[in-house]
Amino acid sequence: MRYERVSDIVRLAIRFQGMGGGLTIRDIQEEFAVSRRTAERMRDAVEAAFGPLEVVATECADRRIRWRLWSRALNPFISVTPDDLADLEAVAASLDRAGPAERIGGLVVKLRAASRQHSAEEFDAAFEALMEAEGLAMRPGPRESFEEGLLSLVRDAVTNCRKIDFKYLSRGTGRRHRQRVRPYGVLYGNRAFLVGRADRGNEPRLWRLANISEARITDEAFERDPAFDLRRYAERSFGTFQEEPFDVVLHFDADAAQDAKAFQFHPSQTITENSDGSLTVLFSAGGIDEICWHLVTWGESVTIVKPTSLRQRLVEMCDSLAAHHCQR
Repeated sequence: MRYERVSDIVRLAIRFQGMGGGLTIRDIQEEFAVSRRTAERMRDAVEAAFGPLEVVATECADRRIRWRLWSRALNPFISVTPDDLADLEAVAASLDRAGPAERIGGLVVKLRAASRQHSAEEFDAAFEALMEAEGLAMRPGPRESFEEGLLSLVRDAVTNCRKIDFKYLSRGTGRRHRQRVRPYGVLYGNRAFLVGRADRGNEPRLWRLANISEARITDEAFERDPAFDLRRYAERSFGTFQEEPFDVVLHFDADAAQDAKAFQFHPSQTITENSDGSLTVLFSAGGIDEICWHLVTWGESVTIVKPTSLRQRLVEMCDSLAAHHCQR
């Protein structure tokens, strides 16, 4: 699909979200001057990038299906420009009646307050999702698979503070057990995990998305713990394993310094450029095995300065792998 089509998909998503009565396939055809098949593909691309579309209930006489959208993922793409506000203010000034003019003037103030710019990180993440949905960007390499629609279901449950019910495969017993969870978010690492609190537990815990099946949103609402912060929870670890954080110091040789400088190992990291061209990276995190798995990808260009326990664990893992493969 052409790059210009990405802009059309964003425009269509905004239309789906802004039209309370929804849009039909014919509406899309007329708006974008495309064939029915292209209109259907555009509708599907919006759903893939921004979440499930909702079918709007219509009168029996209207046989055409209408869809609408509500998605936070679309927010970074919606902006109110100074020109938009100026036009609206001009309309307010042209009205004779004080009531409507005052209301529109108040709306301008609200829109100006709500139209703060999203961060580059928010926009990049949203645009990456759209590019991937359009087939213009891909995530190479292995990844876990999980049930279709699970991420959308989790997002809706988190947004609306509704408990979710699912079957979970226990690694220990190999059996599936029914769980009811207050979902707080998702952590992505080598694997994806749901973060939440079980009805029978007080502390947040992780459920591996690949082990979840038959998930559904319940009618039972919950109050999100105001003291819980997903970012702080994630920053306790290097990946997704929740362990007590420890201080890590890594030394990258001069040949790898530029690559390491452009890499974020952890949000808490500090970087020191050394006089010999090498680089020292410091951060605090848990997840000793995940740190080791990542450092293997840097080969001999990185040296673990501290802690000793991390260096020893990496040696143990490499020795075990070497012994395993030497026996074959």
